[in-house]
Amino acid sequence: MSSPETLTQKWLRQNIATYNDGSRVFADVDSTLSLYPTLRPKTDVYTYDDGRTQLLLCIHGLLPIDYRQASYHIPIAIWITRQYPREPPLAFVVPTSEMLVKPSKHVDVSGLCRMDYIGNWEKKYEGCDLQSLVQAMKRYFSNEPPVYSKPKPQSGPTGSSRPSQDAPSRPPPPVPHPSLNPPPPIASPLASPSPSRPTPPPKPQSTIPPVIPLTLPPSVHAPHFDSHSQYHRTPNPPPKPPLPPPLFSSPSLPLHSLDPTHLHNRASSFGATFQSQPAPSVWHGTPTIQPPEPIPSSPRRTLLPGQTHSSLSGAAFSPYHPPEHRPAAPDPQQQQQSITAPLDVNLLDQDDTTADDTPPLPVVQAAPPRPPNPELLQLHARAHEKLRAELASVSQAMSLDGERLRAQQADLLTGVPAIRDEMGRLEAVRDVCRGVASRLRQVIQTAERGVAELKRKGDPPVDELVCSTSIVHNQLVELVAEDSAIEDTMYHLHRALNAGRIDLDRFLRTTRVLAEEQFMKRALIERIQTSLPMGASVHPGWA
Repeated sequence: MSSPETLTQKWLRQNIATYNDGSRVFADVDSTLSLYPTLRPKTDVYTYDDGRTQLLLCIHGLLPIDYRQASYHIPIAIWITRQYPREPPLAFVVPTSEMLVKPSKHVDVSGLCRMDYIGNWEKKYEGCDLQSLVQAMKRYFSNEPPVYSKPKPQSGPTGSSRPSQDAPSRPPPPVPHPSLNPPPPIASPLASPSPSRPTPPPKPQSTIPPVIPLTLPPSVHAPHFDSHSQYHRTPNPPPKPPLPPPLFSSPSLPLHSLDPTHLHNRASSFGATFQSQPAPSVWHGTPTIQPPEPIPSSPRRTLLPGQTHSSLSGAAFSPYHPPEHRPAAPDPQQQQQSITAPLDVNLLDQDDTTADDTPPLPVVQAAPPRPPNPELLQLHARAHEKLRAELASVSQAMSLDGERLRAQQADLLTGVPAIRDEMGRLEAVRDVCRGVASRLRQVIQTAERGVAELKRKGDPPVDELVCSTSIVHNQLVELVAEDSAIEDTMYHLHRALNAGRIDLDRFLRTTRVLAEEQFMKRALIERIQTSLPMGASVHPGWA
């Protein structure tokens, strides 16, 4: 008992009505689908190369192959033509968006399969079917896959991705002191604003800064400020009011490891840059706060717990922002020390600024340039090497092309006289040909005029074609013609008598009459001949 048909088989029977051999199409497609479960049938409009469109049955899906001990799935689409199986199906490789067709002798750029099996199908279709075609495709694709993965675009390193790559290599910041409030998180270089528009600092939580063990050189006397004085608790009120902390903004510099040696080197480099600036003014204890000048680096600078390199660099080299309130008067002892301390100033080179009531303008030093990305430099070096190699090969190829073109140019230049000589000879031949053509044209015109004249006169009578110069000669011609005619008549009468067409009596009567007439004609011919001159005598054939 046969099993009931599946939905796919019912669908196939409904959609193969337009095919010439529907039973063969159903059998081949059903066997192929049962052998390869990854293939599915559908109907769609197929457009031929000549623009024709037809609604055809298509077997599409993934064809499993084994390539180098690994399993792959090749997307294919097989269109069943209306004349199947007399015409082979149209097999295509349909790559996805992440694949590209690999052209070969079996698959062209458009994905159309041109295998030997399809060629044999076109020669003899009786021994070919759809299942064998799919097996042949699987065998060919297992030896040489028809698709390959599309190469992914390689993007170069940018400034935004560099901090995220370097972040795992940085050590964590030191743990702040338990008695102090932790500072706010330091903004990453991506979020830091540009130096032209600094970000205002957070609101201070305390008005009393901690003591920073910072030693200044004797040539500089400036008030000391800390960039993290806002993040400490409020201790007991001290006997002397401290100086207010200035508001600085940290420039957009990348974070580095909190190594004292590294900090010392950067501070030393910045200090060497700022040594050429004029000496800062002395603190006089007035309520007006002057912007601090850049402080040269010193090997005795220390780093507080919780303080980063960006805070130090921002405190030393950032532009000044005025504070929100006026500070209290400085300590008289500190003021006295700042006044009595000698200034390392050359009086012959600079003017005395201590007696000038006008405060000097703050000198804002630009931040140092960011060091180049080493990966970018490496990419530049590779690109430079590749360009140099390509330039050498292109230069060599261009030099060879130049030599070849120069040789061709020399040949062309030497060919100009030969071409001119040949042109002269050809012009002479042309003139001769023109003269001959003119003469032939005249002869042809004359012949055409003669032909036209003959056509106008018409054909002459047959009797006028043969004539002599006199009446006697014309009579002689007529007598000779009549004698020959009688001779021929007697000959044909003799043949008729032998054939039994006429009887003997009739033959004798007719022959007697003709003989008498012939005798008279010949006698007259003989008389005319005797009367003519000797040179003009005619000797008839019967004489």
